[in-house]
Amino acid sequence: MAKSNKTVERPLGVTILSILGFIGAGLLVLLGIAMVGLGSMMSYAGMLGVLFGGLGAFAGIFILVLGIVEFVINYGLWNMKKWAWTVTLILEGIGLLSSLASLSILGIIISGVIVWYLWTKKDLFG
Repeated sequence: MAKSNKTVERPLGVTILSILGFIGAGLLVLLGIAMVGLGSMMSYAGMLGVLFGGLGAFAGIFILVLGIVEFVINYGLWNMKKWAWTVTLILEGIGLLSSLASLSILGIIISGVIVWYLWTKKDLFG
């Protein structure tokens, strides 16, 4: 059976979420690169510098990878991919639970609105 080639127009809300996600991913990549660079420079500051420099470089690599993963997820969201919808919904759900646990009203509102919005658009993601 042939697969349908219908294209779905991306809603404005998904476009906004994707653009904000791309900006966040770019900032994470830049932060990761800066931390790796600063960590390697600290290694010239004696034994303590090596320890903190190594930890900083490791954290920078971790943040860099997170930025790349976030970029991939938002690329999928931009292209209305079902897997990106699922991953974003799971991550925002975790963010909502975290905000509830820390009693962060702004976090609860933002994550709650994103979860609700994506849930109402689930039939558009294929």
